Amino acid sequence: MANLFQWLRWVHIAAGSIALLLFWIPAIARKGGSTHIRAGWFYVACMSVVVVTAFAMSGLAFTIPLAVRRIARPLSAAELADFLRGQRVAATFLAYLAGVTLALGWQGIWTVETKREPKAMRTAFSLALNAAVLLCGLTVFVLGFKYRSGPLIALSPLGPLIGGGNLRYLLRGPQSGMHWWYKHLSSMIGTGIAGYTAFLVFGGARLFPSVARSQLYTIFWVLPTLIGVPVIFMTVAYYQRKFHESGRASDVSSPQVQLDS
Repeated sequence: MANLFQWLRWVHIAAGSIALLLFWIPAIARKGGSTHIRAGWFYVACMSVVVVTAFAMSGLAFTIPLAVRRIARPLSAAELADFLRGQRVAATFLAYLAGVTLALGWQGIWTVETKREPKAMRTAFSLALNAAVLLCGLTVFVLGFKYRSGPLIALSPLGPLIGGGNLRYLLRGPQSGMHWWYKHLSSMIGTGIAGYTAFLVFGGARLFPSVARSQLYTIFWVLPTLIGVPVIFMTVAYYQRKFHESGRASDVSSPQVQLDS
């Protein structure tokens, strides 16, 4: 089982590394152009592998942590309890980030695919996924408070913000002519935030061990969010000005911009 876990881990790392590099191509390329679309789908494919392997690893680490980790020596009762708790908290957090990424990516893709019929997005899966992400955020907050983990507390609002925001979008329907454009961009940027957060949280400890042992490491956990969220607001505001929309409910017909061709 340990070998399976390590195999999943390497696939996860490889797909994640490619995805984090690919993220910048559709982000910089002309929106709706062939480069944007092709690189975007490659990015989605890599992130799909990341999400699937993250769920698989978190499930294994939560249910059978002793089987997937190679322990060099026998553990005392106290050490075993600390080990199991640490593994299960980390597994919960990994699954939480995977769920956030899935909710963002799903919303970002299907917003474009159903832009002419937004109600088609309102499926049982979409509603359940975003409700689960919202509840997982609250769970992560409880874990952070219980174990006095500043990073978990700091990142716990992502679940309610993303899950709640997506649910509001699904239930209220479009509030502007270019709703699908704004939601696509903000959701896909959000997947990049989640990806870079996971990289810094799980990879940063290995790349920067001295920083990981200091209080400064907390900043690494929240840095992608601190940078990415303002970028989302600025990007949406830019396109609202470009499309002459205020962000409020609008009957303006959508400009002829294509992302799905």
